[in-house]
Amino acid sequence: MDMRAADNLRAMHARHLDVYLLRCLVALVTEGHVTRAAERMAITQPAMSATLARLRTLFADPLLVRTEKGMVATPRARQLADRFQQALDLVDDAVAEGADFDPATATERFRIAASETLGYLLMPSLIAHVRRLAPAVQLTLQPPDLARVRHDLEEGDLDLVVAFIRNAPPGLRYTPLLRQPMRVIAAAGHPEVRGRLSLAQYVQYPHVYYALGRTSVSTLEAVVDEALERAGRVRTIGARVSSTLVSPGLVAQSDMLATLPGRIAGHFAAVWQLQVLEPPLALEDVSTSMFWHERMHHKPAHRWLRQQFEVVARTMGAG
Repeated sequence: MDMRAADNLRAMHARHLDVYLLRCLVALVTEGHVTRAAERMAITQPAMSATLARLRTLFADPLLVRTEKGMVATPRARQLADRFQQALDLVDDAVAEGADFDPATATERFRIAASETLGYLLMPSLIAHVRRLAPAVQLTLQPPDLARVRHDLEEGDLDLVVAFIRNAPPGLRYTPLLRQPMRVIAAAGHPEVRGRLSLAQYVQYPHVYYALGRTSVSTLEAVVDEALERAGRVRTIGARVSSTLVSPGLVAQSDMLATLPGRIAGHFAAVWQLQVLEPPLALEDVSTSMFWHERMHHKPAHRWLRQQFEVVARTMGAG
């Protein structure tokens, strides 16, 4: 094919594209599944299948191919989706600029990654608050992958990340939401700990340790480990758990200790008959923030959601 024919072909493709087709292609690549892409675009599965067939013809590429692990986007499809998403962001920004956001009639879907403790503490109040103001707005929650925070926000896989991240990833905006002191929990009938905790007791008794994976250390435990290292001490690990919400039950029925954010410790104290104690060494507070990408900063709907987080966090802080 000569240069002029290639240019004519590209021009023909461009004439047959519209914003709807761009959004469908992005949905197909993002979801990797025709039915889920159809749900995302609020159309039927046959309609999305027909759209995929049309896109395949336009770009002379299969775009999605079936494998043992499901549908996988081709390199060409991923390249197109990345560029089309950038174009759609510009279109959305142009439409949203100067527009008002009416929560009472809004139907936006927000994808939020929240740390486990925040999901437990903050999200019930936030979702109830949002539903009162915007009953048709949908919030999808998932745990954050701290190694991919910037990527997930930059690529539009997430709208917000709410977590305890000590060093904010470069290129992201953030706002502190809630600060909590660290506290140590022990069983009410602990064999030695009675209302106060010495450093010797802290390192003598085994700890319930929150680990994100086989090798990954959570930010909470890293704070404790660093403080112990400064003090020239090492603690014993009695149990490793993948959820901080498991710790109170284990502590209540053993001589083990656990170090948790103060609000979580206080909440479970009555449920499990726990002592909530001051740590015997200086520990950094748990400062939870919300993070978002620059391209979402001026969007009215996103700005409204961030404001609701701040309202609920202030209410919790005052409480």
